[in-house]
Amino acid sequence: MVRNLTDTTTAPLSQPEKSSRHLLSNLRTPGWFGQHPVVGLVMFLLGSILFAALAISLQTQTGMIQTDTQIINNLHVIALQSSPFVVQVMIFGYYTGEEVIVGIAVVLVIYFLHKRYWTELFMVVITWGGESGMWIVTSSYFGRVRPIFDTPVWHQMTAPSFPSGHSFAAVLCYSFLAYLLVPKMPSRFWKFAVIALTLLIILYVGFSRIFVGDHYPSDILAGYALGIAWGGLAYTAIEIISRRLKQRHQVSGRASYVTQAR
Repeated sequence: MVRNLTDTTTAPLSQPEKSSRHLLSNLRTPGWFGQHPVVGLVMFLLGSILFAALAISLQTQTGMIQTDTQIINNLHVIALQSSPFVVQVMIFGYYTGEEVIVGIAVVLVIYFLHKRYWTELFMVVITWGGESGMWIVTSSYFGRVRPIFDTPVWHQMTAPSFPSGHSFAAVLCYSFLAYLLVPKMPSRFWKFAVIALTLLIILYVGFSRIFVGDHYPSDILAGYALGIAWGGLAYTAIEIISRRLKQRHQVSGRASYVTQAR
């Protein structure tokens, strides 16, 4: 008997792993903030409470000021004794918290405009743009003088110190990138890797600003607190509004279809 070759064909091969290009395509928000607004609310409350506590401590000149001064003086001694390579790595944290973020923002805005991803576009423009305005208002209000050293590590900044705009922006930018990328990672390992890398970058930006003598530790913590609070509030609000608009559009589309069917 002749064997039926069609019966001996092998089972379909499993789908190949997604290429990195495929994983990075269609960068869209997973919508978690809109689906679980309590998360954004908790972020807003915790960030606001932490910032308020730091602001009150600054205004009342409590023991936080002494701790700030002690930490930054100790780090300054270490910085002056560090190798040029270490100092340059720490200086680069300045650019990671500003110029790099501006570059990322430009790329994302162009990408979202090209793809017509309006929710994601508004999340970048409104949230990151709002950060600049909030930093100008809060830093001008508190008017904290930057740390001053007889021998600076690299330069002496004159803008108000509290809160840190770099740490504020780092939280908003790099956490948003992780928010887009984590759902696309093919395994738990890579999801954890993205989250860990995000936290390391944010901490690096903050620590580097203290190391080079541009900020007190409380400035960095205040920037982190504002980033958590504002990010939780803005990202959640934008996703909720976007969701409701899509639902209304779907309802109106169905109603129009029913009317035409009649």
